[in-house]
Amino acid sequence: MAAKLVFALSNNFTQKDQQGICTASSLNWAKRVLLGRSVERESDLVDASVLNIQMAKLRRLDSDPTAQCALVGLVPVGGDRAVSSISQVVSLTKASSTGVSIFWTAEHTMGYRYKHLNKEFFDQNRGFYRAKKTKEIAKEMANSVTPFPSGVVGMRIVALEPS
Repeated sequence: MAAKLVFALSNNFTQKDQQGICTASSLNWAKRVLLGRSVERESDLVDASVLNIQMAKLRRLDSDPTAQCALVGLVPVGGDRAVSSISQVVSLTKASSTGVSIFWTAEHTMGYRYKHLNKEFFDQNRGFYRAKKTKEIAKEMANSVTPFPSGVVGMRIVALEPS
């Protein structure tokens, strides 16, 4: 059985000469998931115009993961990690205390959630996917990474900011 596309997404946004809202949307998706809120339709996500504004600021914070996460009410758990495969993203996220991560190529950021029999993959370029089995969701994740020559280069486990 294949991963199910819950809804499709696109990433046709710009900030000056930079394209995309993938980091902002992935971090906001992760926050919603960590708050225990279900994502069933695109309207459950933060409005794209807000994400576009956030992304302009996030680009300036690329070397500061803590500040990037704080912008949306998250904290990084254990810092950024260099990874080179989807299987590393899956296994490190599964072993984490939160089960939620963002991961990236040199050009694009996505999100992954591990929960028993409910894996989720968020990609602002393609859509939001669910699957019961890891191998099903990992295949969709690989399909999203394949167009980027760098492959997966990093990931970050995220948690809610303490209140």
